Amino acid sequence: MYKLVMFRLILLRILISALLMAVVLSSGAFRVGDVLAATAEEFTAGFFTGSDGVPVMPGMEEMPEMGMVFDKPEGRIVEGFASGLVNEKEIREFYGRTLPQLGWNVFEEGLFQREGEILSIEIIKGVENGRSILRIILAPSQ
Repeated sequence: MYKLVMFRLILLRILISALLMAVVLSSGAFRVGDVLAATAEEFTAGFFTGSDGVPVMPGMEEMPEMGMVFDKPEGRIVEGFASGLVNEKEIREFYGRTLPQLGWNVFEEGLFQREGEILSIEIIKGVENGRSILRIILAPSQ
């Protein structure tokens, strides 16, 4: 039953996204090339290893050698790192805008909750040659 509900929700999200894209493109506010370029950039950024859908912000690169994934009966624990020449405000805006679209609820600044999991986002500014380092921790909420 759960899988059927999730499948229907995914289909609904796809349909709504397609309709919104059609409205935006028909308004003439954006050129198709710009939209496709942004989509391709976000797609190539990918997701944190083991996170099942926590995106790596465009302009940042995951540092997989520093991350860790641990599965346990109560849920998984994922720690991931990424670095890039982006500032703290841009990082917070990206995740504040993107994560709710992926089903995460904003709990407080830098803290999100979804389906029994808590996601923490920490930003270390200008440590690696002026690059910001992003640290995510994904853990069970209980």
